[in-house]
Amino acid sequence: MSRMMTSQLVKHWRALIEASGEGLGPLSKSIGKDSSYLSGVLAGRTKDPGVFTSMALATKLGVSFEFLMGRGDELSLKPDPAYQQEVSKQASRVLTDVMRVARDRLHAASQDPNLLESKDIVSLLLRWWHQQDGKLVGHEQIQDHFDLIHTPSAEDSIVTPYEVGRQSLAAKKLGTTDPDALRRLVETFDKPSQQELVRCYYEVANKGTPTLSPPISVRIPFPAESAEIEVEYFRLQLPVESPNGNRFVLSYCFPA
Repeated sequence: MSRMMTSQLVKHWRALIEASGEGLGPLSKSIGKDSSYLSGVLAGRTKDPGVFTSMALATKLGVSFEFLMGRGDELSLKPDPAYQQEVSKQASRVLTDVMRVARDRLHAASQDPNLLESKDIVSLLLRWWHQQDGKLVGHEQIQDHFDLIHTPSAEDSIVTPYEVGRQSLAAKKLGTTDPDALRRLVETFDKPSQQELVRCYYEVANKGTPTLSPPISVRIPFPAESAEIEVEYFRLQLPVESPNGNRFVLSYCFPA
C-alpha cells in the first residue's frame, strides 16, 4: 500500500463509494478510467490516483476534495504541513500528466487560444517558460490567461498584483482586469493567509522553478451584491523577469 492510500483512506473511500450506490466499474468509467481502475486502487494493485482524478471522483461522489482525502469538509489557504507535503507530491504528478496528455494538442490549440482548456494552458505556459528561460517575452498568445504579481520581499505584508489577464480566473470572478480589485480581494484575507501568500510567491521567485499549489479555496464578494461565492482552484506559479529586469511571478489559476 502506498503512502497516500493508507488502509484508513481506502476504508474511507469504500464507505463513500458504497454510500453513493455506484458500482466500482461504472464509477471508474465516469471519471475517465477503465472499469477495473477503482477496484485496483482500493486493492493496492494500481498506483495512487493523481489530483485531477481524485477531484473528478470527489465531484462524482458529491463531496469536496478535502473530505475525499479524509481531511474534513473545508479547505484553507494554508493546509497543515503533512497535508501540504502530500498534495505537493500529487501536484508534481499533475505537472507530469499535464505535459503528457496535452502534448499532441498544443499546436492546434495554440492557433486559437479560445479553444484552450486548463491542461492545455498549463502545458503551453510550462513549455513557453522553459523555451524563454523564464524571460517575460513571446507570450502574446497566452497572456490573457494569467496574472502577474510583483515579486514580494520577505518583509512584505501582502502581495501586489501588477497585471490581470482578461481571461484569467481573477478577471472572470471579479468582473474586472483592474489589479487594484485583486489587491482589495487579498486585503480581505486574514493576516496568516496574507503572509502565506507572500511566502509562496517569495519562495517561487527565489527558487526559480515552477510550482503548482495544492487546492485553494477563497470567498469572493459579488461587486453589486452582499453575497459571496466560494472559488476552489489550483495555482501554477512561474518566476519571470521582464526585459527591463523587473521580476514577477506569473500566476495561472484554474478551477479545482
